[in-house]
Amino acid sequence: MILQIVTFIIVMLGWTLYKVRMFLKKNQPVTAGLYGCLMGICTILGSLLAAHVDIPSTTTPLNLIFQPIGKLILNR
Repeated sequence: MILQIVTFIIVMLGWTLYKVRMFLKKNQPVTAGLYGCLMGICTILGSLLAAHVDIPSTTTPLNLIFQPIGKLILNR
């Protein structure tokens, strides 16, 4: 399993560097930066999923913010 994760990270890193260089050759530094950040996040999430780590839902922070507000409104 560790070999799969390491291989995944190496492939994703290589692909990201290739694409970022292509964007920089086309004189698009903002696109290159955004692409690099998104691929970094995807690489981290992909390696965590491959390691079977439980990742919380993306709605958890929203629930923490809006649930007390909703309860306050419903109590009135």
